[in-house]
Amino acid sequence: MKKRIEDYIPRAIELIKEVEIAKDGEVNNKFNGYFSSFGASIVQSGLKPTLAFFSNEESKEMIVKAIAELLKKHGEAIGDLKLLDYVIASSNEENLKSKIIDASIALKLAVRTYKLKKDE
Repeated sequence: MKKRIEDYIPRAIELIKEVEIAKDGEVNNKFNGYFSSFGASIVQSGLKPTLAFFSNEESKEMIVKAIAELLKKHGEAIGDLKLLDYVIASSNEENLKSKIIDASIALKLAVRTYKLKKDE
């Protein structure tokens, strides 16, 4: 788990820019909150409900897209599926859940390498 998070971090830092969570070297503080609450939501509500919740609002959906892109880079055959659809079709949800949590932690740490700015 710890090793996987370390492996994810370099790509996570790049992804923060690619999916436009970071703009002009800064990240809106709300994304820090979204990443912080994502893992807790999985523990409290479950993986599928969390993915469904985070997929229904554009800015929160960026979190799910970043996680999916990070998992693709590390060998998950997600293709063009939404992450929720991929999880539903998966035969090994527990292993996938662990990878998703690790990806969200790596992205949360990556966000914190950028300057955080408050909502305007």
